[in-house]
Amino acid sequence: MRPVLLAPLGFGTLVYANTYLTVSIPTSSPSRAVAVPADFFSFGFEAAFLPKFANDFSENVVNAIGSRMSKPLIIRVGGTSGDLLRIKEDLTMATHCFAGPGCPDNSKDSFYIGPSYFDGFKRFQNATMTFQAPMGREMDILHTMAYVKNAWNALGKDRVAGIALGNEPGYYHHWTAKQYVTRALEVEDAITKEFNLSGDAASIFEVGDISNHASASNIPFGLEAIFKDGINKNGRGKFAAEHFYTINQEHSYSAKVLQETLMDHTFIQSRLSSYQSSIDYIEKNDPGTAFILSEVGSTLRPVPIDFAGGFGAAIWAVDFHLAAMCRGIKRVSNTQRPEATHAFWVPDDTGPVTKRPIVQGIFPAAAFITDFVGSANLGKASEVSLTGQDRFTAYVIHGLTSDLAERVALVNMKEWNENSNSVRESATITLNVGENVTSATMRRMHADGGSTAVGYDWGGSNNNVSYAGEQWTYAIDLGKGHYTNGSLVEESLSVIDGKIEVSVPDTEAVLLFLK
Repeated sequence: MRPVLLAPLGFGTLVYANTYLTVSIPTSSPSRAVAVPADFFSFGFEAAFLPKFANDFSENVVNAIGSRMSKPLIIRVGGTSGDLLRIKEDLTMATHCFAGPGCPDNSKDSFYIGPSYFDGFKRFQNATMTFQAPMGREMDILHTMAYVKNAWNALGKDRVAGIALGNEPGYYHHWTAKQYVTRALEVEDAITKEFNLSGDAASIFEVGDISNHASASNIPFGLEAIFKDGINKNGRGKFAAEHFYTINQEHSYSAKVLQETLMDHTFIQSRLSSYQSSIDYIEKNDPGTAFILSEVGSTLRPVPIDFAGGFGAAIWAVDFHLAAMCRGIKRVSNTQRPEATHAFWVPDDTGPVTKRPIVQGIFPAAAFITDFVGSANLGKASEVSLTGQDRFTAYVIHGLTSDLAERVALVNMKEWNENSNSVRESATITLNVGENVTSATMRRMHADGGSTAVGYDWGGSNNNVSYAGEQWTYAIDLGKGHYTNGSLVEESLSVIDGKIEVSVPDTEAVLLFLK
């Protein structure tokens, strides 16, 4: 078939239809569909850098996403540095780095924290938080409890979503699973006694926080081992957590590698498949505990922003989050720190790469994902099988009450960028939606520059990224978001004989709302 020239709404780039797919949407939820929690999407702050995020800009960014959700967005405060913090009552500044490989930017650095550190927990009043009880190699229960009490009092009981018992215990001086469990239960007992917690109120703990490496290999131990050793023998576990980074080894960071990794559905699923045994074990043996990914990033190592935090990473984020929810993962917390090029935003001028606050090109994915989950109209998610398609995916939400298809996400993962010297192509999709659907609207997540667009703050207007015509910047709106043309951009789609035709350019995702 001869390619058809298209110029969809709002595009600054002509695209050519060269792929044609028929996608059949189940009229009712399939048996494999999974109910998605309202607070599925989450952000996380590396513990030592909480004060850097305690500003109006970061609060605006969090509210911009949390306002789309029917439950408060959960912020995770934790990570490697959370076990390396030491309270210093006479410290006048919030933090002071005193040791480590990259003072003061690295998550493995050790910090003294002063009383003002805990003011960060008083921010983000529209969100709840999980925070980490410091454990580490040389656990001091007095220090652990000092941190916990300060964090609890600053947050207030109603805003405590959970308390993590340490972080990545496989790195705790060659501890066994049993040693971690013994120490963790000691901390658990101390906390429940300190705050007089009993019954459901005592079921507040996040356990495991197994590292990215150990989650995939179970070396030295994974979630199953600590549950078998009795981590939840008291029934106080609320979350069972592991960590996930899509790329955790050195790579070249070209467009070709981006296509073969972050923008390849088979690659993403192969990484997620390593977690399935933990998901299944928790669901079967401890169904009251939610399996979550409490620390997530596109890449683990420092890499260029246009690879780890550009618009190509936004495409990754959409596909990864939707694939994760379809596997039964109950929350994904996207970790942030000023040094991390995979972060959704940099909060201040201490980022060693940007040296100024910015919203990154990955950010529109957060709005897309939360809109897919829904607010008042939650549902069950499932992936629509597309045989032989590594670079085009489809997902559907069926309403919990109606059991009808209500939202469909289409993700074109074929990599294109404005420097590729090639025409931006497009997939033309015929959606079979059935006779129950009479109308549809559609929102696009788009960047004229394609995968390497890094957002307005870092790259200027030529690097704009948007979702439904909205973009988020530090320079223009201080993270609140604004519509580039003054209002929400949606397309009304015709439904003819139970079919909808949609064009999805390469490196773009669209979200359809069915009625």
